[in-house]
Amino acid sequence: MNTRRNFLITAAGASAGTVLSPLSSRAAQKANSQKALFSVGLIADAQYTDAKPGGIRYYRKSIDKLGAAVKDINQAQVDFSIHLGDIIDRKFSSFDDILEPLNELKKPVHQILGNHDFAVAEDKKTEILAKMGIKETYHAFSQSGFRFIFLDGTDLSTFAQPKGSDLHAEATAMLTEFKAKKRKNAQDWNSAVGPKQFAWLKKQLTATAAAGEKAIVSCHYPILPDNVHNLWNDQEMLSLMDQHADTVIAWFNGHNHAGNYAQHQGVHYVTIQGMVDTPDSNAYAVLDVLPNALRIRGSGRVPSRLLTF
Repeated sequence: MNTRRNFLITAAGASAGTVLSPLSSRAAQKANSQKALFSVGLIADAQYTDAKPGGIRYYRKSIDKLGAAVKDINQAQVDFSIHLGDIIDRKFSSFDDILEPLNELKKPVHQILGNHDFAVAEDKKTEILAKMGIKETYHAFSQSGFRFIFLDGTDLSTFAQPKGSDLHAEATAMLTEFKAKKRKNAQDWNSAVGPKQFAWLKKQLTATAAAGEKAIVSCHYPILPDNVHNLWNDQEMLSLMDQHADTVIAWFNGHNHAGNYAQHQGVHYVTIQGMVDTPDSNAYAVLDVLPNALRIRGSGRVPSRLLTF
């Protein structure tokens, strides 16, 4: 694959269908020997609740798994961490239990909203953001020449917006339309980035390029590969990423617990495996941001990867 970026997987576990363009061993060694500009903890789908296992999801195990991940991430001396959505599976009371180990992180954590975070009683939905410590559902900040953009994929949904609201009606209409078109991602547990946030994202990407920075986008939902878990407006979002492919380095997300990877127009699309799955294997990573590469040091079910740009 002749693109402006190459990809090297340094541990087994590439998703089926992933096309790899490996770096030469010399180039890989050079990239891996570089000192990180800064590091970031990555966690997805702890999805805790005090309940018996459901299928391959071991909800109660997430307390200990998250505690172990936090300990390792602290030891890695990251600059901040990201939880990519679905910190709980259901019940408002679940927040208190799972936020206890998360709050042991020594550096800031950016929590992204997922669909399960809204699986609480209707009268508790207005308390979710305060409970999670989220001041803005989407935001961005820059560090060492990189702009991190955090998106709210639940912005336009049938579960997060109050029933009877304009946004709820808009989301219901979109879901009905996509179901009629037999779109595989037309699921009520998926959702979309709304028009206001989409316009904000466009401005952020333009500002990133003007500042000579590189962008790393995070969302609960994937947009690639084509998948049943994807954001409803994945096609529009992918088109926007393509337009800014010289600026965007990578898109990180959760939601698809199996994990995934794709590369399109040189942009890396990485789905981090869900922590809640399996009874004893964990899933988290430390992301080292290098001058010309992203080094993912995976733990448990998350493979280690080197993504160059």
